Amino acid sequence: MAEEHDKTHRLIFFFPRIIADMIRLLLGGDWVERLDFSTLEKVPERLLSPELLRREQDVLWRVAYSCPEEEKLDWFFFYLHIEHQSNPRPKMSLFTSGYKLLAWQDLLRRDALVPDNKLPPILSLVFYTGERVWKVATSLSDEVKTLPEAPDGTDPWSYRLIDVKRYPLQEILGEDSPLVGILQLAQAKSFEDLPGPAKAISDLLGPEDYELRQAVVTMINEEICPKLADDGEEPPRITDLEEFPTMMEQTMDSIIHRLRMEGEARGKAEGEARGEARGKVEGKAEGEANLFKELFVARYGDLPGWVRERIAAAKKGQLVTWAKRLLTSQRPEDVFEQE
Repeated sequence: MAEEHDKTHRLIFFFPRIIADMIRLLLGGDWVERLDFSTLEKVPERLLSPELLRREQDVLWRVAYSCPEEEKLDWFFFYLHIEHQSNPRPKMSLFTSGYKLLAWQDLLRRDALVPDNKLPPILSLVFYTGERVWKVATSLSDEVKTLPEAPDGTDPWSYRLIDVKRYPLQEILGEDSPLVGILQLAQAKSFEDLPGPAKAISDLLGPEDYELRQAVVTMINEEICPKLADDGEEPPRITDLEEFPTMMEQTMDSIIHRLRMEGEARGKAEGEARGEARGKVEGKAEGEANLFKELFVARYGDLPGWVRERIAAAKKGQLVTWAKRLLTSQRPEDVFEQE
């Protein structure tokens, strides 16, 4: 029976005149005069997400309203949620807030924001026909327990931002927090950025933290390594945080091989006029030089002139040796100090 009532009322609320009267009834007052009911229209279902389409008893309308101080029209949305229950629904504000968020996500997806690039206001209505008096809270704020002297971000409609690159993580959390290393892993720009934070996390986690350790390993394997791997390249995997030195050696060998092959291919093409064998040799050297430059910049941010000179004067095999030292070096000079 409730389903039949839903279908009947949903049909009724397809008419703009009924929606206009409903809005007047709910809002009342002089503010309603700002609404241009000639613009009232139902949001086409083809533009709604599957989540909203499954809400068959709901309808979403919009009407333009004037902003006298800005001399323009903006859209005001009216979300009608039809509830036919014999009893009031507990935590109803949680469900209406969820529907409202879905509607906003759809509007954002379709680039249908108001002119100042903000989300449009949405009025949610629960159409209740039950016998019992509705005593359930109508605001989500009333359903969320408040904290004494609550900090910002604990209300239902806001959040706290942690801008990882600009947040003093170690200052707030201390050096014994694995979260610092986890956030550093998430910021990694290359594989060379991973061993340091991984070791720091491993040193902080004891036997009782086995599940957390495995969760970090999963994050590295499923999220971070695939992001850092080149297109078409199989990302490396680890089974424990202690395996990073081995993984980095394997990754380095893979990069070295790829760049050598690329350099040889270029050298072969460019060296045909002066001899194919010589072209291959020069191409291999070029590949190793490109490898080292790529890794050095990823590690230290730039390529000083004195480093360029060392690269140009490098003997056979030196560039590969230096590239591997980048994994453990603390400063650029450490890469060459053993020479």
